[in-house]
Formats: sequence, structure tokens, C-alpha cells
Amino acid sequence: MDENNKNTNQEFEDFLDEELDNKFDSDIDELQKTKVDNKRIKKIDQSKKRAAIDSVFDERTVFTLNRLLVNGPLERVKGIISAGKEANVYLGYNLKGEEVAIKIYKIDSNTSKWMRNYIIGDPRFKKIPRNVSKIVFLWASKEFKNLKRAHKVGLSVPNPHFIKNNILIMEYIGFESIPAPLLKDVKKPKDPIELMNELLSFIKNLYHKAKLVHGDLSEFNILYHNQKPVVIDISQAVSIHHPKAETFLARDIKNIFKYFDKLGIETPSPNEFYYKVINTDN
Repeated sequence: MDENNKNTNQEFEDFLDEELDNKFDSDIDELQKTKVDNKRIKKIDQSKKRAAIDSVFDERTVFTLNRLLVNGPLERVKGIISAGKEANVYLGYNLKGEEVAIKIYKIDSNTSKWMRNYIIGDPRFKKIPRNVSKIVFLWASKEFKNLKRAHKVGLSVPNPHFIKNNILIMEYIGFESIPAPLLKDVKKPKDPIELMNELLSFIKNLYHKAKLVHGDLSEFNILYHNQKPVVIDISQAVSIHHPKAETFLARDIKNIFKYFDKLGIETPSPNEFYYKVINTDN
């Protein structure tokens, strides 16, 4: 290894040691001391904390994030909200001191393979890159565009603010440092019938107004905030002209009806609702 590479690697290691420990660890500890929502923010040991950080922070991501912290629009990153197979989400603050959600997608060859299934066939994307990092960057951009499209027509999704490579900054859903819970973690929604109607309207309006199908809608990617649903994880959403759009739509309907069936709520016929959604006259 030549001297320049040694210096670059050393700088990267120094940056990880200083920046990540200072910007993440102390703030994560502070966030974890909050007892308001133990299910969403759990006490984790240093090894798990580091694993959650390292799973998304490859060298390129670290330097991209550093630029966003130095030059804006980020002021600081406070702690991890959730960790998933596709991405981790962190609580951060913009230059105005406002909470934002920072979604950082993992540069991973395994996840990039299933991402292609939702990109290939979507008329919005003509050229599909082969490079893993470029697939992930396209995926992040896809979620940004999907959120923009859904938010523009008034649907209940986080408002996206900024996208750079595999880092998406968007509206934070929660109260101060406490994120809104996932619907799956809410044992008794206040008005489940109204909640069901709102989600069925979301499916229908996403199809007709935003011309999208979510593709993975369930209680696992719906936040419950102010007793209202906020739909997240819309990266896999496809155009209604995608060859598998109707298959994904049927799956979304099935998942939502299954959730409310478990709550003991009488649901409409899934078949009738499906045809009501795809009927362009409605």
C-alpha cells in the first residue's frame, strides 16, 4: 500500500473514532435514558451500538455525512431510531434546530438484488445500473421521488427534504426526541374503524392521485402519530404502470385487512375494494 493510501485510511479511521464517537455515542446515550417509550428506544450495549452504526457507515457514506454536517443541511445527528435490512434511520437536527429523520441506506449487494425487482419495469427508470452502490443511490432517489409525489397530493407521508447518494433527510414524525411508534406496537388504536378507513383511502388515493402502489404496506411501516397513520418506507412503491403493480396492490390490501381482522374489526370485501381502487371512475 502506498503512502497516500495509508494516509487516507488513517484519516478515515481517525474520523470514525472521533466523529462517530462524539456525534453519535454521547447523544445516543442521552436519547436512551428517556423512559417515555421503552419499546422504541431500548438500552443497548456499546457493541450493539457500534454494530448499528457500522452497518451503514462505509467510507463513502461517512464522508458524505460529514459534508452534510459541515456544510449543511445537517447540524448534528442525535441517535438511532430504527435499524432495518435496507437502511437505518437516525434522529438529527437541521440548521434551524428542527428535528429531522435521516435515512441511510446500506451499500449491500444482497439488498441491491431485491431492489432491482421493484425498479425493473418501472417506466420512470429507463437505465438500471449494475454497480451495487449506484443501485442503492437510485433506490434512495426513488424513495425521495415517491415521497415527493405522495406528499404533493396531500397524502400522509413524511415530507422529504434532501437526498444525497444513499442519505435521505426527511420530516421527523414524533414528539421532540421520541419517535412516533409503529402501528404494530400500538395495542389499542383509539378509533380502529376510522383508522381503517383512513388507510383504505390512502391506498386508493396513492393509486389515483400519486399514480403509485406502495408494494409493502402493513402495520410494520405505518407510524401512529396524533392518533393518525403516517405511511413510511415507500422506497419500493412502483408506478401503477409497473407490470407487477396490481399484484403489489392486492398484497397491500390483504395485509391491511389482515391487521384489522386481528383487531376484530369487520372489514369490507378485499376483492370489492381491490376493484374499487383500480376502477378509474372512482
